[in-house]
Amino acid sequence: MPTVPTTVLVADDHALFRDGLQALIGRWDDFEVIGAAADGTEAVRLARALRPALVLMDVRMEPMGGVEATRQITAADPDVRVAMLTVSSLGEDVYQALRSGAHGYLSKNDPAERLHESLVGLMGGETAMSPGIAARVLADLADPRRGAGPQAADRLTVRERDVLRLLVDGLSNDEIARDLFVSEATVKKHLGSIMTKLHMRNRVQVAVFGVRQGLVG
Repeated sequence: MPTVPTTVLVADDHALFRDGLQALIGRWDDFEVIGAAADGTEAVRLARALRPALVLMDVRMEPMGGVEATRQITAADPDVRVAMLTVSSLGEDVYQALRSGAHGYLSKNDPAERLHESLVGLMGGETAMSPGIAARVLADLADPRRGAGPQAADRLTVRERDVLRLLVDGLSNDEIARDLFVSEATVKKHLGSIMTKLHMRNRVQVAVFGVRQGLVG
């Protein structure tokens, strides 16, 4: 039985990029574009009308930017997944995007295959972040006044530390599993244990902790 494709709303104020992204996604069997917006205001309106499962959101748009649009969209529909698309890797941009409810932060310079892998992971519950900017972005986000203290690392096993190091490097669950020669289910189990031990709620918080521990690859 064919898998129902993930419905996608694309929001970007550059027509050529917006059209190109729609054409690219149109070649994938597991995703389907159901709407396109030229600014944040239109993105909010279309998200409410079309109820996409995934929104690909440009960060910088006028008059309403992607961060505010994401905040409104996720407030109205907590189940929707939002991935920010940008040419910038500035920490403040990422911080604002993730606080607004975004689940990923991806570079517009990522190759098509990497983008597809990131979106598949995102829809599987992962936080998508382009490997090329993940460590630098997370370092910008890291704040020693937040989260678990340095002594918290002592609670982790050797294998959990391995998983944490690869997470900081920007690897997906599948990539971590291949690197450690374990199953993806085992990686998810380790991540769950890490979050429990560190009293954290998501991969981003865990990765920020890893950066503070000097685990940047």
